[in-house]
Amino acid sequence: MRAVRPDPLAETDPQTARFLLRTSTWYPLASLLYWIGCCVAGYLLLPLLYLKATGRALGDYYLGFGGFRAHKGLYLGAVALMVPVIAVVSYSPAFQEIYPFYVEAHRSWFDLVAWEIAYVLQFFALEFFFRAFLLEGFRRSFGVGAVFVMLLPYCMVHFPKTAAESAASVVAGLLLGVFAMRWRSIWGGVFVHGAVAVAMDVASLWQKGEFPPPSTFPGG
Repeated sequence: MRAVRPDPLAETDPQTARFLLRTSTWYPLASLLYWIGCCVAGYLLLPLLYLKATGRALGDYYLGFGGFRAHKGLYLGAVALMVPVIAVVSYSPAFQEIYPFYVEAHRSWFDLVAWEIAYVLQFFALEFFFRAFLLEGFRRSFGVGAVFVMLLPYCMVHFPKTAAESAASVVAGLLLGVFAMRWRSIWGGVFVHGAVAVAMDVASLWQKGEFPPPSTFPGG
């Protein structure tokens, strides 16, 4: 049985637009895009509005690419180390129950690619909130200890996932926080997060034998 997904657009009245959307074949994707939109609004847009309103310089919030370019080998190595781990845990029923989040990702290559692009966008928003907005904000009061202050809520957002992911988020959050603060760039974290997330979805689809059929390639 698959994990129960949030259903923010649920509606039972057949006369409403929400009901028509919920019974559409595109509802699972629309529901997740709604969730991603909320994440982007909460993790990215509201913090940006706050920084603008308080006169903070956006350049202080780790959006430069220099640190990522200078240490891209480290981030590539981190992803390479995670791939065999993902391959092993993908055999777990608990893992297969959760991933991919989008239950129709196997339907077509459009579904899969559209979902993964939106999924990675959500990770950019998440990295900005935890590894830039919170980290730089707390750094002014706690110095390097800001990494540990940021780590607590970051770990908590992983609680609905598997226990292994919640534990791994502590290590990943600590390292990515230290790297972001030291090299003043969140892009390494965006890259690692996005690559690992896509790999987890791919591993789950592989285990289930549910890759989209070749005929669903655009123009196929």
